[in-house]
Amino acid sequence: MKLHPAYLLSCLFLVLLLSGSTAFGQANGKLQIHFIDVGQGDGALLISPLGETVLFDNGKRGNCDLPVSYLQQLGTTKIDYMIVSHYHDDHIGCTTEVLTEFPLQKKGFDRGGNYNSTTFQKYVAKLGAKRTTATVGTTIILDSGSNHPVKVEIVALSGNGIPTTNENDLSVVATVRFGNFDAVIAGDLSGFKTGSYEDIESSVAPKVGQVEVYKVNHHGSAYSSNEVWLATLKPKIGIISTGSGNSYNHPTQECLDRLHAVGMKTYWTETGNGVEPDPTVDFIGKNILVEATPGSWTFTVNYGSNQLDTYPDWGAPPEAETVPVFAWSKNSNIYHFANCKFVKNISVANLEKGNTPPAGKTLHAGCPK
Repeated sequence: MKLHPAYLLSCLFLVLLLSGSTAFGQANGKLQIHFIDVGQGDGALLISPLGETVLFDNGKRGNCDLPVSYLQQLGTTKIDYMIVSHYHDDHIGCTTEVLTEFPLQKKGFDRGGNYNSTTFQKYVAKLGAKRTTATVGTTIILDSGSNHPVKVEIVALSGNGIPTTNENDLSVVATVRFGNFDAVIAGDLSGFKTGSYEDIESSVAPKVGQVEVYKVNHHGSAYSSNEVWLATLKPKIGIISTGSGNSYNHPTQECLDRLHAVGMKTYWTETGNGVEPDPTVDFIGKNILVEATPGSWTFTVNYGSNQLDTYPDWGAPPEAETVPVFAWSKNSNIYHFANCKFVKNISVANLEKGNTPPAGKTLHAGCPK
């Protein structure tokens, strides 16, 4: 049968349209937050289920090969939005390198104003007209036409009304809301009044509310993550972005004690140069991926060498709190009991779990019960 030229042309147009869509190829139908190992700094990429992206900070000056190479292997081609917490060069130090490789499409949000550093001047020059001053209530809606939109909101910035000139105190606080899942990313926000810091966390905590995932403020500094903040947020897990051999002794014993006291498990990008991790509750993950499936009551943490942990969201029904019984590769016709030694050989990208046997698959004969 000979196809009409107009039909062939329409098919070609559809292929070109799809290939040009936002972040095509990196979307997987889930909310993804990639906490990137950038050394002693911060950088995280959010990818919506349909492939829209928000970059939170972008890495440390001099270590820009780390975020660039990671974003490349994800299949990233561009950044839709960028949110910068504050102007220290371990948070905006890779603006030029990252946005040259992955051009900013819409807006880059920050607290406005100026800062006296060469890194800041390069940041301003690279953003150009896309630089946008955030305000309390600034909101980004991703996948707005879908049944499962992602809401990113700026809930505080610039000290939250508390007079201060400390750059860490001025950090932008952003929340991520996706169905039953919530996260907070707040740069180097301070939680203790000292000679150089103010307690900003206590006044901001009610604006954030309960979350599942907390990007630990200020790399685990002794002056972050105070008791009021943790008691209000009640995070299930914390992500600590820190660099091996850093000169700040991050993460600190004081901060870890507070995190552990509220029952949190933590995932670190590197071992840092402060307190040693407790192997029962602190895990070194390098690049750490948090994922939430639309409509689900659980989220997962992918880290380290093919490790996958599952947590229930706050308010989850009892059945969501149970530990998965079975595990399998989506590319295999075999499934296993979750404690089978062969499960660790399944790549995180292909690993699936559940409490009922998957249809069409056969139980691995060598599995323990």
